[in-house]
Amino acid sequence: MTLKSIRTLKRDTTAAMMIEFALLAPLLITMMIGVFHTGVYMQNYNAVRSLTSDGARFTMIEYQKGNELTNAQIRNVLIATATDAPYMLDSDRLTIAVNTVTPSRVTGAREIDLDITYTLEDWLPFVTLPASTLTYSRPVFVVPAPVAP
Repeated sequence: MTLKSIRTLKRDTTAAMMIEFALLAPLLITMMIGVFHTGVYMQNYNAVRSLTSDGARFTMIEYQKGNELTNAQIRNVLIATATDAPYMLDSDRLTIAVNTVTPSRVTGAREIDLDITYTLEDWLPFVTLPASTLTYSRPVFVVPAPVAP
């Protein structure tokens, strides 16, 4: 090897950049997947929370109008709302339970418990990630509308 070729090799940084990229690429890709997974988790968590609030609001409004709904009717409305825009939740991974709590914690009111469970899609089958099931519960207190004389 000549002195000129040794100087050329000393100045060539292509190999160093390739090695640095090979060392850092798995870390960067893992971080990007983590950010994406966190975004999907938060979007679904917010959808489940908002769906529960919408169900509570719907139930209270219907009782104010004098429409006393059954638990099955409330559940059917929640399922229809969950699978439509803006939530677009998958009905196969969604579990909704509507139960009347007896005795109610508020005298004279009917207490309805809305429980929603949603299992997140496993879009990384080679990685087992925790917290893949979201559960949110909310009580709804309704007072039957007074009967007009």
